[in-house]
Amino acid sequence: MYMAEVIGIIEMLAGAAMNVWIGKLGKTFFGKDDRSSRIVLRICGIFLIINGASRAFHI
Repeated sequence: MYMAEVIGIIEMLAGAAMNVWIGKLGKTFFGKDDRSSRIVLRICGIFLIINGASRAFHI
């Protein structure tokens, strides 16, 4: 397994974790847990999942 595949898997795991613990991350980074902070974190998490999948599986 090459380094690009490992980084892609780490990106997918980070994106999944970001979407699972979105409330805790919203309070940590933005100081509040509201709709706008959740939207920003959700978009970043989905971007990490898509980018990680394309890097890990060469899509």
